[in-house]
Amino acid sequence: MNAIEYLKKNHAKDTIISKGITLAKFCTLETTHKNSAIIPCNLLNIVYKGTKILHTKEGDIEVKAGEAFLITKGEYFMSEVVGDEEYMCLLIFFEQQLTKQLISELPFKINSKKTSNTSNLLKFKVDSFLQNSVDSLKLYLDDRPTFTEELLALKLKELMLLLLGSNARQDIIRFFQNSILDKSDLKSFMENNYEKDLTIEEFARLSGRSLSAFKNEFKSIYKETPMKWILKKRLEKGKFLIQELGYEVGLAAHTVGFKTHAHFTRLYTNEYGTNPSFIDK
Repeated sequence: MNAIEYLKKNHAKDTIISKGITLAKFCTLETTHKNSAIIPCNLLNIVYKGTKILHTKEGDIEVKAGEAFLITKGEYFMSEVVGDEEYMCLLIFFEQQLTKQLISELPFKINSKKTSNTSNLLKFKVDSFLQNSVDSLKLYLDDRPTFTEELLALKLKELMLLLLGSNARQDIIRFFQNSILDKSDLKSFMENNYEKDLTIEEFARLSGRSLSAFKNEFKSIYKETPMKWILKKRLEKGKFLIQELGYEVGLAAHTVGFKTHAHFTRLYTNEYGTNPSFIDK
């Protein structure tokens, strides 16, 4: 699910949606709380209490109280609260255009090329300066002041400056350098995301393209339409899971992004000429 839509639906009282910025507080007493989310824009997440495990395509990452992480738009992960204590975090989402504007106003320059071996998720410790700034943002959720939108923009700029002044400065610079340069490589983006339950419009937006530009570039790379390619890739992965890893058909269908067992089975039979349930494992 889109992370901001989830907050709007389930934590509206603890969420402020402004121009280009979404501020939210998330709390849970469930020590086994799990949630899958796609990140629609850049996110700064500060953990106040408890511990969470992020299950990402690059591996599992543990984030605990006193730590924070930045994650770029378009990323997808499953998070799991662990331990015996309450979990609480503050989330600050900020859109790509606002990110570029802020970066242009900050006192450092970025290179014209992306750096290699840089993750789209950066974890770091929260120092006292950053903690004080974040604490003041929590007050906005309790008693929303006049000019909240303008103040949130200023607070985000303050946070950026504090991050640049922290021990994580070089990592922060590399992170934002990669996140704002150019559009994502479409082939890599699709190979990493074809299993996700997204519309073609969402694939286009998360890859940084208009719908028409997305379709045209996709056709030039794959020589077929996005939906036809996505379904073919999902069926190939499903076949592998069933044949090689012994998955049950329903689990394989869900894993590769089909909402129903029946839809997967029908398309699989059309593609391969046999019902997936009849495969010899």
